[in-house]
Amino acid sequence: MAGDMASPAFNVQRLWTMDDGTSCLLVEREDAPRYEICVVRGDEVLRQNRLYARGSAQMLAETWRSNLSHFSKG
Repeated sequence: MAGDMASPAFNVQRLWTMDDGTSCLLVEREDAPRYEICVVRGDEVLRQNRLYARGSAQMLAETWRSNLSHFSKG
């Protein structure tokens, strides 16, 4: 089991970052649903979801970004 830690089981990509430091990460995992997106600010996870398709995850990430930017302006 110790050997599993040496090779990363997932690939992380930052999709966007907002002015207040909130960012959205796309994590590609080995088990389905493979694409996990999470919105984080500091150590806090604000939103999280796992999807089967990368495109769906990216679309949801964009939706979350527009919702959060609208919310922070209001």
